[in-house]
Amino acid sequence: MKNTTFDDYALYDASGTKHDFVLMEIDHLLQLGTTYLSTLNQQDFFKVIYITEGEGVYHADWQTFELKKGDICFVGHFQQQRWSMTKSIKGYIINFKSVFLTKFITNHLFVQELTFFNQFTTHNLLHSTVLGNRVEHAIQSILHELKLEINKDINLIRIYLLEILLISKRKIDRKNQVKKESVNTNIIVDQFEQLIENHFYEYKFPKEYAKHLRVTPNYLNSICRKIKGKSAGDLIRNRILLESKRLLMTTNLSASEIAFRLNFKDSSYFTRFFKKYVDLTPDDYRRRN
Repeated sequence: MKNTTFDDYALYDASGTKHDFVLMEIDHLLQLGTTYLSTLNQQDFFKVIYITEGEGVYHADWQTFELKKGDICFVGHFQQQRWSMTKSIKGYIINFKSVFLTKFITNHLFVQELTFFNQFTTHNLLHSTVLGNRVEHAIQSILHELKLEINKDINLIRIYLLEILLISKRKIDRKNQVKKESVNTNIIVDQFEQLIENHFYEYKFPKEYAKHLRVTPNYLNSICRKIKGKSAGDLIRNRILLESKRLLMTTNLSASEIAFRLNFKDSSYFTRFFKKYVDLTPDDYRRRN
């Protein structure tokens, strides 16, 4: 395992010429030796790392990130960093100044507005073959363009870099949205279950709870099925049945009295309800238990 930070070269190519944009292969950088692999404390450019083979550890701002094949990583301004890597690791590093893109696009804050550059961010592309193929194709297209001696088009390189950033942004935004929606739906279901606990005596239908939660009954049903595997009506019903069984087993209340306490319109309706889901009448359930 080799400990190093191959970033003092920053925006310099192998000949020592400085640019606003550099793309280099990780294994090639390892072969260059200490000239290009000296210690870095901070950077004033943006970095994209794409791992195609092997694995390594990246240290950024006192946090440790294990990287593996398929990972694409984004490193923003002024993040202290270093590598620990195996010699088998392969991939690409893109370093660029924001001005490299803002010479080409009108939004001069474009790169700064990409939130994944705010802290070290890593995502694995193996879960999305299409996205991985597009990133790989864009990188190979950049490499091809850089090798041209004649008719090299810097704007094409900018377009390929923009493609990498924009398709990654779309993927990350979708992922974050799913997380956000998941958190929100869990909160709603938790609130729903608490409402059931507080109001199952008086509210028997999802629409009554949905009104309190300010969602539609259909949406409430949908998220309950997704998170709990049961409909909203099932959760309400199960709580009423649980209370019915508790009262039958721990009190001397008659079925009629229990029906009244649970706010059923009459005892016969309560008996039909109980038998439908327990397969016994209230009195039979009490005798058997």
